[in-house]
Amino acid sequence: MVVDNAVRSQGIGGKMMAWIEAEAERIECAVVRIAMVLGRERTHQFYARNGYFDDGLLMVKALSRGAAEFPEYVSQQV
Repeated sequence: MVVDNAVRSQGIGGKMMAWIEAEAERIECAVVRIAMVLGRERTHQFYARNGYFDDGLLMVKALSRGAAEFPEYVSQQV
C-alpha cells in the first residue's frame, strides 16, 4: 500500500488500512501481516499507530532475473 506524497497525512492510509482489515475480517483471516522496507521511519510509525508491531525480520535476495528490477536486493558481498 502506498499513498502518494502529495496527499499523505490526510487520513487516506488509515482509511485504506481500515478497508483492508475489514475485508480480512470478512473473509475470516486471523492475522494481517505487513512487509515494509527497513529505514522508513514514518511508515513504521504509521503501522505502529494503527496497532501493528514488529514480528521479526524478512530477509530478501534478488536472483539473477530480479537484479535489474530490484537492485536494492542484490548482495554486495565481496
